[in-house]
Amino acid sequence: MPVLKKTSSFLASYKLSCLLFLLLLLLTYLGTMSQVENGLYQSQQKYFESMFVVHWAFGALPIPLPGGYLVMILTFVNLFWGAVVRFRWSLSRVGILVAHIGILLLLGGSFVSYVYSESGHMALYENESSDEFEASYEWEIGVGEAAAAGPVTEYIIRESDFDRLSGGRARTFKFSGLPFDLKVSGYLPNAAPETGAGSGLRAAGRLTALPMDREQEQNMAGATVTLVDTQAGATHEAQLWAGNSAPTIVEAGGKRWNLALRKHRWKLPFSIRLDQFSRELHPRTNMASKFSSFVTKTEDGLSQQVRITMNEPLRHRGYTFYQSSWGPQNGGANARLYSVFSVVRNPADQVPLYSCLITTVGLILHFMQRLLAYLRKEKAGKP
Repeated sequence: MPVLKKTSSFLASYKLSCLLFLLLLLLTYLGTMSQVENGLYQSQQKYFESMFVVHWAFGALPIPLPGGYLVMILTFVNLFWGAVVRFRWSLSRVGILVAHIGILLLLGGSFVSYVYSESGHMALYENESSDEFEASYEWEIGVGEAAAAGPVTEYIIRESDFDRLSGGRARTFKFSGLPFDLKVSGYLPNAAPETGAGSGLRAAGRLTALPMDREQEQNMAGATVTLVDTQAGATHEAQLWAGNSAPTIVEAGGKRWNLALRKHRWKLPFSIRLDQFSRELHPRTNMASKFSSFVTKTEDGLSQQVRITMNEPLRHRGYTFYQSSWGPQNGGANARLYSVFSVVRNPADQVPLYSCLITTVGLILHFMQRLLAYLRKEKAGKP
């Protein structure tokens, strides 16, 4: 069919390749410039993790563009289908084929990392341990019984389920183990409590929206939740704010319940205890020249002591712990310090290394073949 043939030719064309590379260049430029005003996280979400984006040129002219996510998908299709359409088996083409495989592997690994990776942080004081780490940006709503004896079942609502519930939009969540339904509405990506005479969220009972801070870590989300008793039909409304150090407590079904809006948490299959944190400061400054942590990893009753530095992370069972920071930065000589680890679980973390090696081998093989062919031609041309 002519339409399918033209579509196939276009998807495999060099013209599309050039267009996609130009779009990537444009998005990289726009996203980089946007960081000055909007910060890294928001610029990344807008320009690189989207299917489509509207860029406002000079603040007044809307220009629709494909987002980085869509461009990378099309780049993968273009490289893959171009190799299929133009593939002609010969020894002289082996190097180019291997290089293409390396590039496709890199794009595929990037997709796996984007979809399946988990990243966050863990902060520990000395002699403190934890078997979970929290996300740097993603929120969640946790619901659990307050002051219950023994283990407590907690029900989690991920941010992706309520981040669009702004304005008058609402969604009701039902849990089989709870005596109430939870209605979430009025989501605010950055909010603060209205302070009144009593001061604080519990006294005022309302949240006000704030402009987004360019540093995403400084934004404190808020939302309105309404508990609907499934038996009596009574309702209990509460305001959840991420800046609250303690959960909001409400009564329903004859029990007290904790409601918390906080960073999403992931459970680890092992625990980490900080035994000792050490640092060395630059002379007459509070800036650390190097810092490291001695930790104990415990799994299935077995313990192992490990030292984590800025250049020597801990890798175990697919998780990587990087020594990223410490605090409090302005603490005195006798201040109790804590260590901050960046935690990443990425099933494709080694794919960039392998893809670069494969691409390098392919390019070396191709250029060596070209060089040998040139030398043979030069030798044959001499009298």
